Amino acid sequence: MNHQSLPGPLQWEFWRTYRNFEPTWFYATLGLVSLMLFCLLAGAIDERVINGISIWDKPFKFALSFAVYFPTLLIFARYLPDGYLQTGTGRRVAVSISLIVALEMAYITIQAALGEASHFNYSTRFHTTMYQMMGIGALWTVAAPLLFAWVIALKNAKTDPIVVSIVIGLGLTFALGGGFGVYLGAQTSHWVNAAATDANGIWLFNWATDGGDLRVAHFFGLHAMQAVPLFALLLPQQLRKNIACILVVTFSVIYASYSLHTFFQATQGQPFYN
Repeated sequence: MNHQSLPGPLQWEFWRTYRNFEPTWFYATLGLVSLMLFCLLAGAIDERVINGISIWDKPFKFALSFAVYFPTLLIFARYLPDGYLQTGTGRRVAVSISLIVALEMAYITIQAALGEASHFNYSTRFHTTMYQMMGIGALWTVAAPLLFAWVIALKNAKTDPIVVSIVIGLGLTFALGGGFGVYLGAQTSHWVNAAATDANGIWLFNWATDGGDLRVAHFFGLHAMQAVPLFALLLPQQLRKNIACILVVTFSVIYASYSLHTFFQATQGQPFYN
């Protein structure tokens, strides 16, 4: 099979296009996928646990989340002006996001290797400071893309449902993901009236099934930036743009409402699912 016969996503031109939008995001994604594979292998041979689950579970899940985050930004970059991420403010913001994620993942992974918690770790002044710094960095990863949302809104047709979904999605990720994250970070744990263990939690997420878990709302809030644009992409192309935009806004309101519901559900000590 020659190069020209390969499906679009398998052609080098496809990957080079997205790499050129922002190389640091592209290579960060490759690094995160490699880290995920390393964590899976480490978890298979390392029997140590923390909070009832493998010590390698947290770096795996964080790597997975960021491995979705960066490609999402790369897709959104198509709607930015040509070269916006290569110079000036756009460049500084793009690189700062990559640097913060790299530092956060390094700390989480090192803590896992040491068999120690990275989150809610107040055992020493150093660990307390690092946890606080991670919180500030995490807030920047949801706040910084608001700049891209603003530029995308200015430079593209306001009647394009995809553009509307990107702007709303990034806004919700900041408001909900960031807001829930700030509340979560101010607590002593993510459990509310639940056993202090992630064992026997919901598959992959490890959310508590015997009480509230603040990570649920945080998850839905953070991933609004994927959920809303995905909804817009799934709408029939023959729909009139104004109708599609109304549907995107309606879905966004429902999504935000549901995210808030999971937050209040957790604060009342109720499980997301059991």
